[in-house]
Amino acid sequence: MSALVVDAVVRDGRIHITDYFYRTRSAKAAKSWGDGVELQIRIEPKDEAQTHAQRKFYFGMIVDPLAEYTGYRKDEWHVMLKSQFMPDGKDSITQLNHDEMRDYVQACEQWARETLPDAFALYERGAA
Repeated sequence: MSALVVDAVVRDGRIHITDYFYRTRSAKAAKSWGDGVELQIRIEPKDEAQTHAQRKFYFGMIVDPLAEYTGYRKDEWHVMLKSQFMPDGKDSITQLNHDEMRDYVQACEQWARETLPDAFALYERGAA
């Protein structure tokens, strides 16, 4: 299990979790992670949060083609892209809000398509 995402709302000046299955899902997540695992909890307005679709596009349509074409591992490409395009003061894509993630992905994609266009031509044809 990777992330536990829950819906919540601010009501009467407090954050209330509105996810009906929160207790069940959080217990399952805690069991799979194990005692002592450090967690980071990020709470932000839903319309400002980066989305799973953004991360899926980044890894699936940018990092994967680069890795398959060049032979570098996906994690190596991820580190190289972060070193070039991560906003100042940030060192992980998990720290980016929706707009920052959008800008980061656009910068990575533009650079990748201009630098290694063949990687994407093969990938888009399904040859990769």
